[in-house]
Amino acid sequence: VAPFDPKREARLKRGRLIHSLLQYLPELPVAERQSAGAAFLTREPGLTKAQKAEMLRSAEAILNEPTLAELFQPGGRAEAAVIGTSDKLPDDLVINGRVDRLVVTPDRVLVIDFKTDQPAPDDISGVAASYITQMAAYAAVLESAFPGRELVAVLCWTDGPKMMRIPPEMLSDSLNNALRVV
Repeated sequence: VAPFDPKREARLKRGRLIHSLLQYLPELPVAERQSAGAAFLTREPGLTKAQKAEMLRSAEAILNEPTLAELFQPGGRAEAAVIGTSDKLPDDLVINGRVDRLVVTPDRVLVIDFKTDQPAPDDISGVAASYITQMAAYAAVLESAFPGRELVAVLCWTDGPKMMRIPPEMLSDSLNNALRVV
């Protein structure tokens, strides 16, 4: 068992709280988000005023970022279950997971996972292989569930915020490499 690391625990708590803000605030009218977010964070013991303000700023930066607006449109789902199979996966493999945000339109399926790692990688080449493989598995299931629609897989770091679209070929390569290991 690893020793207690207060800095790590603080980072994990920050991540959980920002994830919660990003889950619930998009459901509210824009004018109510800041006060609702602040009220939510006041219920968290042990946070300084500066920590609460930083977390709320991070969440608001993502929600207000024009390039991310599509992810928070009406009809998007937070903490969406992704359960199923795909012909891109072994026959006996069923994916059962949860994505931070899922938006399904008539033409596209957007799947996003928020990351609170600090600092964020500079570009997609610096992303951990496990993150890409996880998104590749989700993408395979969603492509089977919504055939004929463009699949857009995105990782979004709250540090920045920084959004990284995962190229389709990277998803495919990652899944193929993971299946070779199995």
